[in-house]
Amino acid sequence: MIRLALLLIICSLFIGHRLQGQQPAAYKHKIEATVSNYMDSLALVGVSVAVIKNRLLMYKNSFGYANLEHGIKMTDSSVYRIWSVSKQFCAASILKLECEGKIDLAEPVSKYLDSIPPSWEDINIKQLLNHTAGIKDYLNDYKEGEKLHSTPYEIVRDASAELKFEPGESWSYSNTGYWVLTKIVEKVSGQNYQDYIRNEFLDPLAMYNTGKMDYFRIIKNRVSGYRSVQGIPQNSTRYLDENHLADGDAELTSTLDDLIRWALALFSGQIIPKDQLEAAWTINTTNSGEAVNTEWIVYYDDKASYGLGWFISTLGERKIVWTPGAGRGFSTTIFSVPEEDLHLIVLTNARRFLIADKLAKAIASKLLQEN
Repeated sequence: MIRLALLLIICSLFIGHRLQGQQPAAYKHKIEATVSNYMDSLALVGVSVAVIKNRLLMYKNSFGYANLEHGIKMTDSSVYRIWSVSKQFCAASILKLECEGKIDLAEPVSKYLDSIPPSWEDINIKQLLNHTAGIKDYLNDYKEGEKLHSTPYEIVRDASAELKFEPGESWSYSNTGYWVLTKIVEKVSGQNYQDYIRNEFLDPLAMYNTGKMDYFRIIKNRVSGYRSVQGIPQNSTRYLDENHLADGDAELTSTLDDLIRWALALFSGQIIPKDQLEAAWTINTTNSGEAVNTEWIVYYDDKASYGLGWFISTLGERKIVWTPGAGRGFSTTIFSVPEEDLHLIVLTNARRFLIADKLAKAIASKLLQEN
């Protein structure tokens, strides 16, 4: 199915480029004026933006620099660290296996994994997807640097010592939980997780510039990450060594062009059925029936909640869903307005927490305004 989808995606890219040239000047101006304002006011070094509307690529462009020291301009094939946008691939893997009847989200983790800690006995797969499992986060629940030289296995072992809360009782963002999901993918599929997403998604969609972050491998067109200090760009520090990178949570690098292929396939129902995607975009609740609240992560939006791999909120009267990526040197997002069939990809090489989300939201607001 995905290989057939690839042909459709290539056609969509071609048609989208034709339509892009036919857009009114005001449409293009809204996007680029918003990007320019963010870059100027926040000293962003580089930005890449794509807009998909009604299954067609309507706009894509890259701005600024991929590397300041060598004067390398940002392009649509520049390779960004996408951080937690990686979770969208993990969530899609689990949902695809569910669609194929190979797993049940309501079933306990113990059905799929051996030798789990006793505290995990009541955790089900859905709770891992929606961050209500109570498993400690190996990044945010430890002091920075405390686990710097630990491997993911050691970190998960420590995280499993005790839960933050009983499964389903509350919500707490857990990168560790998504690492556990990759182990379920491996158990059920019989493949290494990276091989699974390569075979099921990346190669069929010709996403040849997407893969696991590797500090030591030579990656053509790799983007440098930056931070801004008093408006002056500086190189962002590399604080995670290679052994510290767990699968499923924040490990991927990708390009604007590759993520366009992913978005065209995912949002047109070619990765998983649309009704399953809509279920992933439905607000989840705790055991008490209360909608999960994610304000402590999405600090600028007190209405933000969570589904299965996507944050959920509103933009005016419209529902919005998105998967953000935030870490040293980069902020990225894939952002959607479902009822408008409008999807944005925003990538930046800036260490500004969730700035890509804010930029995507600002662009979407402009595009949804009546001319």
